[in-house]
Amino acid sequence: MTIPNKSLKLIERKPYMQQLREWKNRHIIKVLTGMRRSGKSTMLEMLADELRRNESNDQVQFYNFEDLNTLAIGDIINIHTHITEKMVADKMNYIFLDEVQNVKDFERLVDSLFIRKNVDLYVTGSNAYLLSGELATLLTGRYIEISILPFSFSEYYEYTNLVNSEKLSKNESFRNFISNGGIPQMVKESIDSIDLANDVLKGIMGTIIEKDVFARHDIYNKHIFNKVLDFVTYSVGSMISPNSISTYLKSEKVEIDSRTVAYYLDYLTETYLLYRVPRYDVKGKHLLQTLDKYYLSDVGFRKIRIGKKTTEDIGHLLENIVYLELRRNYPEVYIGKLRDKEIDFVVVDRKGYISYYQVAYSTMENSTLERELAPLKAIRDSNQKYLLTMDYDLNPVYDGIRKLNVIDWLLETK
Repeated sequence: MTIPNKSLKLIERKPYMQQLREWKNRHIIKVLTGMRRSGKSTMLEMLADELRRNESNDQVQFYNFEDLNTLAIGDIINIHTHITEKMVADKMNYIFLDEVQNVKDFERLVDSLFIRKNVDLYVTGSNAYLLSGELATLLTGRYIEISILPFSFSEYYEYTNLVNSEKLSKNESFRNFISNGGIPQMVKESIDSIDLANDVLKGIMGTIIEKDVFARHDIYNKHIFNKVLDFVTYSVGSMISPNSISTYLKSEKVEIDSRTVAYYLDYLTETYLLYRVPRYDVKGKHLLQTLDKYYLSDVGFRKIRIGKKTTEDIGHLLENIVYLELRRNYPEVYIGKLRDKEIDFVVVDRKGYISYYQVAYSTMENSTLERELAPLKAIRDSNQKYLLTMDYDLNPVYDGIRKLNVIDWLLETK
């Protein structure tokens, strides 16, 4: 099935665009971070187009530093001169620097543009290096970070029903989403061909590993690095540590020490391919130092990395999707521990209020229901508690714990 002008159809990612609009004209740098192809550049381009319509084309400058034509301008002195000579003297100038970490000494360029009173500055980067080291020191207290993730299910559902002439039900759409993920470029291709969509995912993951890991770090044995990545990808939603990974790989005749594993995990989280989620002691109200969980920035990577079918491990994929949704909406997300019990997620909102989430594929069996409720029932505070499942059973409440259908929750969460 061919969709005319598919590439021209865009959705406005409302929560992100709302943030950008709220910060417009404020003297603070807007830093968009996130994995490659998560949609950072597209959102900046949409904002730039909006500003061109509402302000003036002369006041907007957009530079993509993955484009060789842009890099051909020269070093930071030449780039700085090029930008400042085009600025409108008596009006606000909106400067967009996309993937600016590709420029040598980009920190000085960003800092010099920021100190100008008539500059509203926006930058993006695809690895944590952007906000580490010298730039973080230079700009302490002078930037706001907006973390961009691939499409949420709500965005995926909106986009696929926009471009697909055959409307899917929310349940059908979710089955596709949990298998293929929400990277915008992949979603576009999946409308016509799932094989092309899988090729997109493979290409994005390969680029992340090559450009954001191997090109930046000295990896002595790339084969062993990939073994670590495979292990973590397979173990999404499980408690792991560098030591447990090292021990397992040694049992498979792969020699690697726990310190090297820890470095590799750091490299992967720097690229935003993985997110590390620490454990939180609910009773003692402090973070624990061992046994974290790792979640993928997009669940589609799991299929193309290890070839595991969705139906074989749908519980952990569901947990991964819930984690990403919570991350979009809460500044702090942890794994909960209460004595010998585990709470899937403990979240803290911007006002400091805590809530708890348990995730299961189905709890229609009484024994499963009691097992999933037990950790939440053991918590003796009055904070909100939720059980998210794929079941449809009129949202019952058990001792103050609300059971919700996860698909409806994903569509309603803002």
